[in-house]
Amino acid sequence: MSEPMEFVIIMSMRYMKPALMGLAHDWVEQNSPKEIPGAHRLRSFHIAPDRGMTIIWFNNQEALDAAFPFIKKVQAELAEKFEGRAEIQKGITSPTLSFGD
Repeated sequence: MSEPMEFVIIMSMRYMKPALMGLAHDWVEQNSPKEIPGAHRLRSFHIAPDRGMTIIWFNNQEALDAAFPFIKKVQAELAEKFEGRAEIQKGITSPTLSFGD
């Protein structure tokens, strides 16, 4: 039995100066919107002292597409402000290659 597809934005950031990652994290906590229209879950990850990743889940493709330009702009501003290299991608889960929550 296959599960329904999930729609996500996957963002990653590599900081050219690893010491700025903590400052960027604090800035995002204080300045980012507390809700994103159409999104129902957000998880951020510290991968290494100079790398972070965030995944945002959306209710449907339309909500993802509507939010994408805004999120891309915010991430680009964050990269510029804190000397990082940003990547952002859209994704759809594979309902046959998933398990757990």
